[in-house]
Formats: sequence, C-alpha cells, structure tokens
Amino acid sequence: MTGRSKVSLTEFIDLLACPDCGRGVSRDDNVRCPGCKRTFEILDGICVDLMPAKKFARRRGGVVENRSIDCYNRLFDEPFRRVEDPSPWGLSVPENYRKKLKKHIYMLNKLIPEHIGSFCDISAGSGRFSWEIAVKSKTAVLCDISVDSVCYLTKKSIEKKRTNIFIARCDYLKPPFKKDIFDVVLCNDTLISGRDHEKKLLAAIYDVLRPGGSAILDFAYLYHRGFWHLPHSVAYSRREMIDMLEETGFRVDKYLPLYHELSNDPEEKRVTSKLLKCILPPTRYIFRVFK
Repeated sequence: MTGRSKVSLTEFIDLLACPDCGRGVSRDDNVRCPGCKRTFEILDGICVDLMPAKKFARRRGGVVENRSIDCYNRLFDEPFRRVEDPSPWGLSVPENYRKKLKKHIYMLNKLIPEHIGSFCDISAGSGRFSWEIAVKSKTAVLCDISVDSVCYLTKKSIEKKRTNIFIARCDYLKPPFKKDIFDVVLCNDTLISGRDHEKKLLAAIYDVLRPGGSAILDFAYLYHRGFWHLPHSVAYSRREMIDMLEETGFRVDKYLPLYHELSNDPEEKRVTSKLLKCILPPTRYIFRVFK
C-alpha cells in the first residue's frame, strides 16, 4: 500500500525555512540557505538534517526540568549520520504500557479531522502517535531531534513506500518551516518539561500552523500524581493548561480526559469505568485547539 499521493522532494523543500535566519531554502545535492549560506544534508532523498547552529538556552530548575535539558543537550550534539539499526524512543515499551498506549491513540484519533492536507508531528519519536495520521494526509512531515528517530522513520517510510511522508531532524523549539503552512500539527507526550519549554514550544507550533488550522496537544495532569512516587514529567492543572494555550493565541475547541487506568475499556462503556471516572483524576488531558 502506498501513501495517499506522491509528493516530490521539491514540494517538501518549499515548506522549509532556514532554522537560523528564517530565509527560504533551495536544493542542489543538499539543501542550502541563500541567506546565511548554511548547507543541510539530505539522507535517502526524504530526510533532511535541519538543526539550528545554536541551542535554545533554558533556565535550569527542578529535577525534571534539568533532566529534560540534559537530554536536549545530548541529542542536539549528536552528529547526523546513517544508523543501520536505529532504536528510537518509544519503539519498545513494557507490555503493561501497550494497552495504555492503545488507549491514548484511541482518544487522540477522536480529535483528528477526517481529511488532512499538510500534517506535521513536531516530536514524532518512533511515530507511534502519528504514523497512521501521516499515511492518510496529503503531505506529512515527521520531526525529531534524535538521529535514531529520524533514521528509523526514514527507513520505515521507504520500506512501506509512503511517498507522501518526509522526515526532518530538527529542534522543535526552532522548527525549520515557513509560517502558516500546516493544516494539522500534533504534539503528544512532549509538553512535560517545564513552563519555559512549554511556552516556547507552543509558540513555535502556533507559528507554523496556518490560520484556521488545528493542533492536537496533551499535558500531564497535576492531580493524577500521588505522594508515593517522584514525577517523571512536569504536570499542570487544567486551568494552567488552558491559560498557556490561550496566552499563546490558540482557541480551545475541545479537550478529552485520558485515563490510563481504563485502558482495558477504550470506549469507557463499562459500568465500572463510568464509576471510576467519578473517582479517579485523569492521567492527561488531550486538547484540540485552533489558530
């Protein structure tokens, strides 16, 4: 099975802008910026290394924020190269998490429009949330800062003959795209690293989303936390989530509570599920917002 349409590399490059100076780019053997004269390498005809020259400086804070900064610095410094046996984050998960992941994808798909022109997953990882969405889009760009992730997605796209999917290795805090170009932007399991990070990322998503376009975003819910374990991500109240979205300029259209504890009942039709929803706080909230 092939992708919905065949999209040329030239059409993909038309979406791009230099991550440093913001100028449109051109192509010869590689991708070049006529403004700052930088060259960006192309891998296998569908993947482009579009990292900015400088890292985004973030203030250090708590344990979770510092761990996120250290991970960002490590991935930023990775040299772009072909990885023959890539192992992206999110590809292998414990068995007990698989049902939670299926539940998350089920809830996510309730918010995805039926027809999508241009689609971007700004932090794709292994593509576990976005692969099927990308397949049904006219043009899809899957992004990640990890070299393993982009090599895995490149290899999968070629093997599956998805001619509408392109891969960008980039820093999502400085995405290498022109403004106002995507119909739908996805960002899941990423707005979990602290307010400075979240606000910068939301602003970047807003910039590349076309007017009237939608973004599907999720946040970890503050009150799902118990005092018996340390948090692995930064979480927020629902009011804080909405405030961050509206301060960015988004219009909140709809949000869905995600309960990992109800992963055995995706549609939440069982009586026990309905009762538990009255007792348990959601694990996350998934939002659909419009620009």
